[in-house]
Amino acid sequence: LANDGFDVAIHYYKNKTKADKLKKKIDKIGRNTVVVSGDIISPLDIQEIKEKSLRTIGNISVIVNCSTIPVPSIKFADLEWEDMQAHYDLNIKGSFNLLRAFVPDWEKEHFGKFIALTTLATEKPNAQWLPYITSKTALNGFVKALAFELAPKGIRINLVSPGMVDTPLIADVPEKARLLSAAQTPLRTLATTENVAGTISFLASDKSNYLTG
Repeated sequence: LANDGFDVAIHYYKNKTKADKLKKKIDKIGRNTVVVSGDIISPLDIQEIKEKSLRTIGNISVIVNCSTIPVPSIKFADLEWEDMQAHYDLNIKGSFNLLRAFVPDWEKEHFGKFIALTTLATEKPNAQWLPYITSKTALNGFVKALAFELAPKGIRINLVSPGMVDTPLIADVPEKARLLSAAQTPLRTLATTENVAGTISFLASDKSNYLTG
């Protein structure tokens, strides 16, 4: 995003070291950047994130919600509702809180973009991923419904749905499952973070202003 001309507020929850390292890279590119911290499940934290971001980089017209938590394989018999709730809180409550904080500003400007990360696993489920897949399926409906409602106000709500991406998040996924996921894609390979970032940057740009939902 910085390479494509955006100023960036970098949000983190726990990994301050990585966020600060990323800020140094963006500083070298010459874009304004700020590191902000907080729990997106907390409206108070989001308000602090918003205020600090606005003070440093000005108007926030695009939000990319790529927050996630580990996705262990858990058999249904071993699940507790808390396992389900953790994913619902992150994917639905977190997105809800972010939008409640920023949509009023976007309505005044008649412009704003919210981009959320979902998963191909909602269409081709993996065994023992019930909390993750169920919450992402709920996120799909959340985004589609809200995109329809907010589009007349100039606000675009979109999803990016990659297949399995080669990141530390899939460290616990068996190699056989990775190979199977790769084999189900046209290119027969897992996506990279760069692949996903390029798609997000397109949706964040004016080139995609007709797209929503």
